Amino acid sequence: MGGVSQIAERVRLPLEIRTASYLKDHRFQGKAVLPAVHAMQRLAASALAWQPDLNVRALKHARFSRFLYLNFDDPIIPAINEIERKPDGGVVSRLLTKMRSEKSGITRIHTHVELEFSIGSPEPTPPPADELFSLQGIGCDIQPDEIYGSLVPFGPSFQNIAEPLMVTAHGAITTVKAPDHGASVYPLGSPFPLDAAFHAACVWGQRYHGIVGFPVALEARHLFRPTKTGDTYLARILPRKSSHDRPVFDIWITDTEGTPHEAALGVMMQDVSAGRMTPPDWIAHHRPDDQSVDQDLRPLSGAGSEHCVMELSAVKRAAVKALSQGEYERFQELGRRRQKPFLGARLCLKRLSRMLSGHDDAAPATAIHTIDSDRVRPRCPLTDGTNPYFCSVSHDQRFVVALASGSRVGVDVERLTDKVVESRRIYMHEAERSLTDRSPLGKTDASLRVWSVKEAMAKAFGMTLAEAWDRVTVKEIGETRSRVSLDENTYDAVHHQVADHVFTLVDTGLDFIFDWQRKGKTTERR
Repeated sequence: MGGVSQIAERVRLPLEIRTASYLKDHRFQGKAVLPAVHAMQRLAASALAWQPDLNVRALKHARFSRFLYLNFDDPIIPAINEIERKPDGGVVSRLLTKMRSEKSGITRIHTHVELEFSIGSPEPTPPPADELFSLQGIGCDIQPDEIYGSLVPFGPSFQNIAEPLMVTAHGAITTVKAPDHGASVYPLGSPFPLDAAFHAACVWGQRYHGIVGFPVALEARHLFRPTKTGDTYLARILPRKSSHDRPVFDIWITDTEGTPHEAALGVMMQDVSAGRMTPPDWIAHHRPDDQSVDQDLRPLSGAGSEHCVMELSAVKRAAVKALSQGEYERFQELGRRRQKPFLGARLCLKRLSRMLSGHDDAAPATAIHTIDSDRVRPRCPLTDGTNPYFCSVSHDQRFVVALASGSRVGVDVERLTDKVVESRRIYMHEAERSLTDRSPLGKTDASLRVWSVKEAMAKAFGMTLAEAWDRVTVKEIGETRSRVSLDENTYDAVHHQVADHVFTLVDTGLDFIFDWQRKGKTTERR
C-alpha cells in the first residue's frame, strides 16, 4: 500500500480531514474544533477502507484527549490514522496530527482521539422500558434556544436538540435530529443525534454539577442500527455515580417508536477550559426564582413507604412499550387526553415496584401489571408478582405521582386555582370554611389543601369523593401538615408545594397485616 509505513503490528494510514463549512459552527472558546463524533466517523471510515470486514459498529475505550483545531484556509487538514492490531483481533485506532514548531523546527506528533474496535462484544441490554422512555423526578423543561443561546453556544449546524430538554436529578430526555450536511459516508450512522445527546449531558452537568463539560472518554459505543439523515430520535441520558468534576453518563438513542439505534456507555464529561467556562446563574441547581422545583419529595414518604413522581412532559409515547397486555388494552380505550396521565401512572408504579423489590431492573416492564381486576384501581406488585403494598396515584396538568406503603395510603396533586374557593360549599363543612377564611395561607391555598386532603382520604379508604366530602373533616390546615378526622379517628396529612402545585399524602399508619386481603384498595382519579 503506497504511502503507508508499517512497524510491527502497527500501520499508519494517511487521513484527510475535510474542513466542511458547517464545522465552523462547532466551537470551543471561539475556535472551530473537530467534534468527537466526527473524529469517530473519520477513524471508522479509514479503518473500513483498510479492512473492509472490520466491525466498526462496536467500539470501546475511546479517549478524546486533545482538540483538533480546524483551519478553514485549507480545504483539507492532513492527519494520520494509526492502527494497531491486538492479539484478540481487536483494532486500536488513533487520530494523529504532525505539528512543526516554528521556533525549534521540531516536529511533534499529537494524539487527538484513541479508540478500539472490539471483536465479539455482546450487545448491551437497554434499560427497562419504564426507565428508558420516561424520566423520574421533578425538574424543568429547557428550550432549545436557551440551550444554544447560553449553555452550549454552537452555531445552527449543531443545534440539533429538537424539542424542550427535560432535566431532573435522575437524568435528561429529549428528541434529537439528524440534519443533512452533504456527507456521503456515515459508517457509524449520522453523527448528529449522539452529538446532540452530548449537549443534553452537558446541560445536565451544568445544572447538577456546576461544570461545562465536554466528552473526554467513553467506555463503549454500540450501534444496533445506524441513525439516518433526516430522521428524529429519542435521546435518554442516564447519569451514573461519578465524581463531582467528572460526571459520567449512559446515553441511549432510539427512534420515536422506541427501537434502539445506539448506546454510548460510560461517557465521561469534563471541564476542559481550566475553569474559564462556567454555567450561567439561571441554570444552577438552586436558582432563586425556582427554589422548589428540584427539591426531593421526601416529606411525602412515610415510614415504610416509597414514592415516585414524574413530569408529564417527560413521559414519551414510546413508553407504551412498558405496558402489560391488559394495561395496553385499557390505554387504547382511553381518549388521547387521558392516555398520557394513565401511562405516567403505570410508569410510576412500575418504578415503585422495582424500588420495593430491591431495585430490580431485570424484570421486564411488561411483566409488572399495575391495574387491579376492576381495571380501574391501581396496584403496585413486587417484581415477583406478590402484592403486599397499598398504593395510590394522582396527576394534574404537570405531574403524576404514585405512592406505595404497608399501610393505607392516599395521594393527591393539585394545581392552585381559584375554583377551589368558588366551589367550597360543595366539598367543605361550615367549620372548614371558617378555617380557610382565617388561615394565614390565604383562602386559595387553604381551600386547596382541604380539597386535596379529602381526595387523598377517599383513595386511602376506598370511598367515593362525594363520601369523603361528607365524612372527612379537616380540623387543622397548615402549609406542610394538616389534621383530618374520619369516624372519630384522626390522621396527619402531609403537604409539599412545588411552584403552584400542591402534593398531599395521607398515610394512615395502620398495620397492613390487619387488612392484608384488601390488596391496595384505592381509587385512581383522572
